[in-house]
Amino acid sequence: MLTSLVIAGIGYGIYKYIIYPAFYSPLAAIPAAHFTASWSPLWILWVRYSSIEVQTIHKAHVKHGPIVRLGPNEISVNCVDGGIRTIYAGGFEKWSFYDQFENYGVPNMFSTKESKPHSIRKRMMTNVYSKTYVQSSKEAYLNTRSILFDRLLPVLDASAADESPIDVYELNYATTMDFATSYIFGLSNDSNFIQDVEMRKKYLSWHFKRDEHGFWFQELPRFARLVQGIGIRLVPQWVDAANNEIEAWLLRMCKRAQQATDTPDGYTGMEKVTRPVVYRQLSEAFKKSAAKSEEEEKAAKEVASEEIHIASELLDHVVAGMDTSAITLTYLLWEVSRNPRQQKALRNEMRQLSPSLTVGKSPNMPGARCIDACPILHAVVMETLRRHTAIPGSQPRITPSTSTSLAGSPPLPPGVRVSAQAYSLHRNEGAFPDAERWNPERWFWADEKKKDEMMRWFWAFGSGGRMCIGSNFAMQELKYVTAAIYSNFETSIVDDTGMEQVDSYTAGPVEDQLQLKFTRLKDPYHGEDA
Repeated sequence: MLTSLVIAGIGYGIYKYIIYPAFYSPLAAIPAAHFTASWSPLWILWVRYSSIEVQTIHKAHVKHGPIVRLGPNEISVNCVDGGIRTIYAGGFEKWSFYDQFENYGVPNMFSTKESKPHSIRKRMMTNVYSKTYVQSSKEAYLNTRSILFDRLLPVLDASAADESPIDVYELNYATTMDFATSYIFGLSNDSNFIQDVEMRKKYLSWHFKRDEHGFWFQELPRFARLVQGIGIRLVPQWVDAANNEIEAWLLRMCKRAQQATDTPDGYTGMEKVTRPVVYRQLSEAFKKSAAKSEEEEKAAKEVASEEIHIASELLDHVVAGMDTSAITLTYLLWEVSRNPRQQKALRNEMRQLSPSLTVGKSPNMPGARCIDACPILHAVVMETLRRHTAIPGSQPRITPSTSTSLAGSPPLPPGVRVSAQAYSLHRNEGAFPDAERWNPERWFWADEKKKDEMMRWFWAFGSGGRMCIGSNFAMQELKYVTAAIYSNFETSIVDDTGMEQVDSYTAGPVEDQLQLKFTRLKDPYHGEDA
């Protein structure tokens, strides 16, 4: 009797975990990226643990087409119609993968998996990140003027005078952090990492430490918590210490911003002061939201809880805004520096700006709409975002309760992990011929039909209701910094060792460095290009 039960149990296990998923599951008709993918998740887990996920999935799509099976309950798509349009504009909820982006142990908009609470949070701040608001914001203008003229350009000018190279990768992190924190917390409360080199290096050491050990809590969170509960640490303690340092640093910024919420705009005496745009917006939105229901009002009385939720949200904005823009700016400077013809065209376009962005001139600068209207500058930024996407990795979602077909697949049951990755979408040869080549002219010379097709496949900021809330701010920041640099300097490469991107969710250079030489233009606004 016992023997029969054991045999039956083994047979049932073989059917459920091998035969059914491999031959009878709705996913069985989808090409498998690996021969074990139909019945075991171990292959894709090993791929992710080994940090080869992006390239491995891309190769699978090249071989098998727009849809591939990565595991018994997981697929990847690489198409627009029946792919990203269905998943990301169709209300598919986020996978538990995003729990890792919580801060202080509480969710933020990016880590929130369900659509309804995400939409509620997004409405609290979407207006201050809209293109119209960012372009017309007095605070954004004053912040940009101060960061460029008082911080960044003097550093570059000193380097040019000394003929000494600069590691622009680290400097770009400082610049993008200053842009993000000045808009969120106000100029007098921002990071000022361009000038405060000691604090910059300390913060970046914390930042990169916390990025090194994400696999366990990303892919196997229950297992990670279980073994940690019995004293086995899969993540080193110094990673937790780095997280604690960053969270404490951000809380201090929040407290300073709270004290500054009533400070007038603009310049007060010799101190440069702007309002904490995002912090103020979010803080006021929390107060209004708390008054809408008795339950929320009761929660709002716990001041610490409100402060932590605001801090969790803003830490996500700070980290995401710094990371992605710094990586993009680094690859933009690299590509422009090794393409002299493109650099000259860009500098010639910057000559037309009025007022100019020249060091030593009046600190008036062209408005955001003027910068946005520069076609060569726009093409350079867009092509860098395409070719060197800062977040090339998969964005996992979960299939809804109603059966859904993707990329011509049979109807998929609820609870299947589905994803797409910008790396593969941006290498579609139909939309981007010679896709591996950095070629800004594809954006400059394309007719409207071709531009529309490229934009369908362009996914640097995601798509749908969950696309990057800070995309307009990021585009404006990238364009201003690029315009300021090439209004004043010629750049050339000193050391670009290890510029290939790491294979990870967020992907900077392998060697975390790019050494450039800055040469001051003799007369950037008159006569021939120096």
